[in-house]
Amino acid sequence: MSQSDSIWGKVQLKSSPEKFYGFFRNHMGDLVHMFPDRFQSFHFLEGQNFDDGSVVQWKYHLGFPEAAKVRMRVMDEARTIIYEVVEGDALKHYKAFRVKLETVSGDLNKVGANFAKWTIEYEKAHQNVASPETYLELALQVTKGFDAYLYRN
Repeated sequence: MSQSDSIWGKVQLKSSPEKFYGFFRNHMGDLVHMFPDRFQSFHFLEGQNFDDGSVVQWKYHLGFPEAAKVRMRVMDEARTIIYEVVEGDALKHYKAFRVKLETVSGDLNKVGANFAKWTIEYEKAHQNVASPETYLELALQVTKGFDAYLYRN
């Protein structure tokens, strides 16, 4: 019997946590233009924008091409978005796959107080499946690149 597990990572934000969250809340499809080597396409399948319950289709690259149909759960008060894979390549290796983005604002006088935290909750399809480190690495790389972009602009 398999069991659920999780991995996580966080990136200190130099940019405004509100702007960072706002991008993922309202303009996440623009990642295709910002990181074309990592994201090939983005389309809405259900819903017209990034509302709670919207379903989107992603094509992305992790060293190999993959696709995913993802349902979004949005919690604006907590500045948290959960992406639950409902179809796609990740489900070939995992029975369940959820990615959570939390954007945290802390004490302005403390270094590292503002950060983006990515958590991947998953259940392996069988014991020989590795933990989804490549997915987490993609999220952290995009976070660093996008944060640098926001900070400069």
